Amino acid sequence: MTWQILLLVSLAISCSDGHILVDSVFDQIKEDIIRLQQDYNASQSDVAEGKPIFINKLYDNLWSEGKEKKILLAQIISIYGKMLKNSTNIGTAKHIWNVLEALEIYKTKYNESLKKATDIIELAKLPISDFKLQRKAVVELYRVLQEVNKEENQRKRRSKKPSPQLLQRLRQNYRG
Repeated sequence: MTWQILLLVSLAISCSDGHILVDSVFDQIKEDIIRLQQDYNASQSDVAEGKPIFINKLYDNLWSEGKEKKILLAQIISIYGKMLKNSTNIGTAKHIWNVLEALEIYKTKYNESLKKATDIIELAKLPISDFKLQRKAVVELYRVLQEVNKEENQRKRRSKKPSPQLLQRLRQNYRG
């Protein structure tokens, strides 16, 4: 799993709107990640078993838009930070703190996206079997569906392209 930290940091840098860490810092992070992989014995064969944890999500077409990918990256960065902070077999080695510092830089940079991801997680955790919550939700249903309708109408306007026949008629009328 820790080998994926290197890939995550690389992806985060490549998706960071052109802001790149200073080369020497990035080079230091690469070395620190290699040391971290050694700490976790990430080269053992059992690590490769099963499905990827994060990489499959990053390359999924559902997360292809830039803003959407930032939400996903923000959440992944946050998870890595929590994982390293709460790790019991690591200790206080400098390479860990260097990686944590880099993750904090990215977390700050992706703060708005992280808030969006947190909102989605909070919605998923709502106790929908609670009757009081259901009553409140029903009160809000009209306004929520109004927003859905508004979004759909905006999408229709953006994707509405004139038909070739209409363009032909307009060209003929323009010529006289």
